[in-house]
Amino acid sequence: MNAVIEKLDDIMERASRSLADMDYLACEALCMEALAEARERQQFGYYARVLMPLQEARRQRRMIAAQGEVLLGSSGPGFDAESWLTKHSAGCLVLTQPHNIDDARALAERARNENRFVEVLFADNTHEAASWTLRSYDGPEVSCDVKAPAPGQSPAQWFLHATEQLGDAALRSADDSLKGEALILDLETRLRVFPDHELLHQSLAEAARSAG
Repeated sequence: MNAVIEKLDDIMERASRSLADMDYLACEALCMEALAEARERQQFGYYARVLMPLQEARRQRRMIAAQGEVLLGSSGPGFDAESWLTKHSAGCLVLTQPHNIDDARALAERARNENRFVEVLFADNTHEAASWTLRSYDGPEVSCDVKAPAPGQSPAQWFLHATEQLGDAALRSADDSLKGEALILDLETRLRVFPDHELLHQSLAEAARSAG
């Protein structure tokens, strides 16, 4: 068991250094590695502790993205999502029809693989709709309706609010009849819907502490 803790301590020491150095993507990756190791070894108390720096790294990543280019809707003629991503190392993008969930998933994966601070949402409507239907492209199927961006409204603020609404919907969809490791695994899948959601991190940490 000491070897397990030593391995986790080593990973988290590197994660802490990355966080201090503001290398948020590296910190996030190391925390995810530590979470998987802690879960596999049934170290749920340690698992809960890892979620704090993970949440902070993701919060910082999200803020950097919101300070970049923010584009709400991709229904315009000739819009090329891949070209948009190539031009921006940081930003937020809401893909709308005629794009689909697969397009959003692929773009988000490419952004992550290229270490870009880019957040992607998918809204299953055109950009002219009065109400936008956000749908998850990772984790379980989750959706929620939000008001369309209003003229003069800050695009970044709308995006941040919309992501919170999707995260809230993911949290509400969790199976509250589950306990222990089953609940942890269920909440992990919900967190994939919107990995930056603070209440999901906190609920997962609480479930881990209860299991430990």
